[in-house]
Amino acid sequence: MSTKTSIITVHEPESHGDFLERCREYPPFFTCTIATTGTAQIPGVSAAGASTELIPYTAAADVEAIIHGRALCLGKIPENPLGPPSPVIITMASLRRLEAPFMVIDAGNAITPRVPMLVAGRLPGAAITEPEPVTNAAELFIQGIVIGGQLSRAGHTLILGESVPGGTTTAMAVMEALGVAALGKISGSMPGNNQSLKRDLVLRVMEEKHLERGSCRERPLDAVRLLGDPMQALQAGLAMSASCRGRVILGGGTQMIAVAALIGALLENREMEPSELGFTQAEELRLLPQALAARPENIGIATTAWVSEDDAADLRGLMKQLPVPLPLYAAGLDFSASRYRNLSLYEEGYVKEGVGAGAMALAAMLYDGIDHHVMLAEIEKVYEEIYLS
Repeated sequence: MSTKTSIITVHEPESHGDFLERCREYPPFFTCTIATTGTAQIPGVSAAGASTELIPYTAAADVEAIIHGRALCLGKIPENPLGPPSPVIITMASLRRLEAPFMVIDAGNAITPRVPMLVAGRLPGAAITEPEPVTNAAELFIQGIVIGGQLSRAGHTLILGESVPGGTTTAMAVMEALGVAALGKISGSMPGNNQSLKRDLVLRVMEEKHLERGSCRERPLDAVRLLGDPMQALQAGLAMSASCRGRVILGGGTQMIAVAALIGALLENREMEPSELGFTQAEELRLLPQALAARPENIGIATTAWVSEDDAADLRGLMKQLPVPLPLYAAGLDFSASRYRNLSLYEEGYVKEGVGAGAMALAAMLYDGIDHHVMLAEIEKVYEEIYLS
């Protein structure tokens, strides 16, 4: 029998000691922000899809599955080339268990899913090898402020998930630009995380753009504009704005630590003139104070234990470097006893996280009092519906 703990406290500053208990004071509300980065098309960067041609469909298929129970843009939901299913099945099982409301937010996805959603950005992100992968980073941040401000009025704990294939590579790059030593420390969707390829890519791109570690710390959104993906800017604005009223859980591992680094860098520079931070438009100047009044004690991160305990990564080391301390928790999911080989491949380092899977599984455990054994049974039911029916 497994002895894995169902909820793991990975990193918890003293300022956040009761964070999860405070989250339980309000019911959960899940959002999934989808976006494209051309970085995912660079060979070896992403395994989020059965082939390179299908990677652009992954995010759309994920959110279609949440709503329709199947992918409308494809014949089936994309899976890792070796068979492990999309982590959306974990999210779906958790949403069903909690009967929680949810919303899809498009920050700039190449494929438009057939679901109701908020459209915050229409420009897919380009590859980090391009001069400016996210030309509308400031606009996305402002859109996030508006969305976060409205959602926070509903009286929920917001759980902010994402589906962005290739996003761990852009996360590494953004963290480096913000002064967080992330090379070789990120997790990803394959065993070993292809660290050397991603490290070499990020170093080469930063050299070409005349950037060094910490180059963007005083103009944080430049890190996204030059090296990131659309989700990062929107998610930062949303979390900062919503934290003024309620609790926010950033749902993910490496990618959400990059968002946390962006939030921390912005708060570090909150006394600077808006123009120095890259904001000049009237609507930006009007809304920016709402984000800079963020309450970091109301923000935490949640992922899966496959990410937090990944021997080929160092999430604890990343968390210790954040400009503003935040906690990290993990859902101790365990697929080793699964009846399905494709699920047990998660235990071998495949997929690990995505679509807010870790945060939603943790929420199911936190709010419903269930353990990882019950979660596995619920997840297997969804797996059967999606992949075996």
